[in-house]
Amino acid sequence: MKVILEQEDNELFGEKINFNLPGTKRELLLIVPATVIAGVDLQAIDKKDLKVDEENKTVEILLPQAQFIQEPSVKMDEVRTFSDEGLFRGKVQWDQGFDLAAVAQKQIKQEAIAAGVLQKADKNAETVLKEFFGHLGYKVIIGG
Repeated sequence: MKVILEQEDNELFGEKINFNLPGTKRELLLIVPATVIAGVDLQAIDKKDLKVDEENKTVEILLPQAQFIQEPSVKMDEVRTFSDEGLFRGKVQWDQGFDLAAVAQKQIKQEAIAAGVLQKADKNAETVLKEFFGHLGYKVIIGG
């Protein structure tokens, strides 16, 4: 996933100011790609979540909901920064980019949720379990 962050501020000789004097404004655009990994924790399933019917060859599984396996992993080597500095402004310092990347991580997670990543992970878990048990001759019924 990618997220675009925009920021603008005003500084005069390195000090933040609260008003816009000519030459003090900086506009910053940061394009931040990241990897988002979500899945279902099958280790969270215990005996009460699993019913096997040998006679009818069915397996009922109560699956936990998918979650993010880790925080979004920002691809720092692929971050693109574009800025427009005023006359009295210095170039963007990389630590500012890293601060914005941390903000991007939060926004990427929200966008991943909105894009249905967790629902897709739920469906993928169901598909994998149905195929796995299907090869063993069982029909799988998923609850959750």
